[in-house]
Amino acid sequence: MSTGRRRALKGLSWLAIAAPAGWLTSRLPWRTWTADVRTPTGELHDVLLADGTQITLGNASAIDAALEANVRRVHLLEGEIMVRPLSDVRGTGGTRATHPPLLVQTAAGVVEASGTQFGVQQRDGFTRVAAFRGDASVTPAAGAAQMLTQGQWCTFTRDGIAAPHTLDPREAMWTRGLLYANDMRIADLVDQLARYHAGVLRCATDVADLRVSGIYQLTDTDATLALLQRTYPIRLRSITPYWTLVEAIDSARI
Repeated sequence: MSTGRRRALKGLSWLAIAAPAGWLTSRLPWRTWTADVRTPTGELHDVLLADGTQITLGNASAIDAALEANVRRVHLLEGEIMVRPLSDVRGTGGTRATHPPLLVQTAAGVVEASGTQFGVQQRDGFTRVAAFRGDASVTPAAGAAQMLTQGQWCTFTRDGIAAPHTLDPREAMWTRGLLYANDMRIADLVDQLARYHAGVLRCATDVADLRVSGIYQLTDTDATLALLQRTYPIRLRSITPYWTLVEAIDSARI
């Protein structure tokens, strides 16, 4: 075997080892573990940044915050936040005190505050933005910016932005640990609760389309599940101590 060929094979062997290691490293939540602020499963947390910006972190969320000279930047590493930026205000003599732009960076792109309250949620493969008070500018990593007006929400990926939808302002109740449901599929409600639940929580297909309404606690999923069981024809079946299935009450006879 020639010297050149041996060197090439040696290089390929190192690549075979390094590539999986690099792939694994890129997927380990190092940045989440070392984030400036993070919340565990089932908890919310309020943060006041040095410039006066208020941020509520949702369940299992993590952020890094950097107040730079020309920009206020928040990296949403995981989960969901509600942002209430410090707005420009008029001081004595009618002069306006201005602040650097506030940007929320996600895996899909950047959201820039134009209003006084907006929500950003990092999901698997996309970001969801909701403009509660005022507008928000959304810029995908590889796409053109678009303005989201007050009372709208949209999702976006690195390549583009989906059409906006009308926002129900009661969505903001999650910042108080509550979820508003109006004729919601119980499967969708269980999906929301599962994000706050310690362990696996699933909904069986035999009851998935059951419609439910009410205001439910997110941070006490056991209490919410018990209430649902008392109110609707469902039962909770514990497959293991950490795996719960929501199913039709008739399933108990099977």
